[in-house]
Amino acid sequence: MGKRKVPVKQEHFSERERIRLLTDVDKALLAIFAISFILAIIGLQVIRLRELSVFISAIIASVPLAVVGISYCVHYRKKYMLALWSLTVVAMILLSVDISWILAVACISLGLVGLLALVSIFQKAIFFPIMASMEYLNIKTKLSLFDRVVSFLFSISGDLDTRNIEIDTNLNRASIPWREVASTLRLSFMAGLFIWIYISMNPSWFSSDMFTNVPVYLFSLMLYIPLLVMPFSIFMSLNVRICTRYRDFKVYDGVKMTLYKMLAPVLVTFIYILLAVNSNGISVVFYFILLSVIFNLLINLLACLSFYRWFEGGVVNEIRSKWSTFRPVSMMMVVEDENRIAKEEVPDTPRRDLSDLGVMVFGDSQE
Repeated sequence: MGKRKVPVKQEHFSERERIRLLTDVDKALLAIFAISFILAIIGLQVIRLRELSVFISAIIASVPLAVVGISYCVHYRKKYMLALWSLTVVAMILLSVDISWILAVACISLGLVGLLALVSIFQKAIFFPIMASMEYLNIKTKLSLFDRVVSFLFSISGDLDTRNIEIDTNLNRASIPWREVASTLRLSFMAGLFIWIYISMNPSWFSSDMFTNVPVYLFSLMLYIPLLVMPFSIFMSLNVRICTRYRDFKVYDGVKMTLYKMLAPVLVTFIYILLAVNSNGISVVFYFILLSVIFNLLINLLACLSFYRWFEGGVVNEIRSKWSTFRPVSMMMVVEDENRIAKEEVPDTPRRDLSDLGVMVFGDSQE
């Protein structure tokens, strides 16, 4: 008897599924952040069990970003990072004023570098998987969990044909794109302010007496908020759009629409503000909100300017170099030229007989 053939499971991989933009350094930085974040959570639990000050928790929580920032600077030896490090030197001058300023500026300076490094890594990690999911989103018989998340996050309606996705492949920044900076800053600032007020004034998170003596390094926790918004800015930088016969759907507009909807329950935030005013007085709460606005604006402004100045170009170039693999030709091609009628008016213009192309007949078509 002959040997029985064992069926072999074959896996078919398209070229787009093999697109990987993360380098070994990117993976190492992600590992450093994950390990540091886990250790920080353990440290926070220890502080909670020993009933230590909540302000110490702010320093420990910002350590993972600072560790990533130090690792990034050491590996790449970036000279422009001296501008951020100089903020720490300036903070040392403020020693005679208040030591909390030193901790605040140090945490924000180092954490800002780690934040931007993680934003660029997240952009490279999510771009092509999202594009691959979005491309056939509305023609799949069954959507996966990831497909549903993409559909919700980018506000893609069920009647939108998502197959024809295009980007600007000739993007070349000669200076800081102030329009993109303003758009990202506006969205990050609004999201950050609402999330921060919701968390900081929630009675289940912090005690009511924290507003009377607030160290400024508490606001270093705001560094985590841009991580929720800035990774999606790559879709605005490359002008990712779904081309249709009528009007293109810009993918980043869908993200903004979803984020604005998620910020809709403003009433809850005002309820927390009223509770804080009732417990501490309007002047104390107003001072805390003012500090929150200032630090939120400062952190997001530094993050946006630094990212578009030093980080965006590298991410864009890597994506552009792989786009021809993801999309060799345009998805939607037509035989007839949209400007055919105008061209036919030119004398001696050759005309093509389209009847030689045949007729496409579908099985469920009605005669």
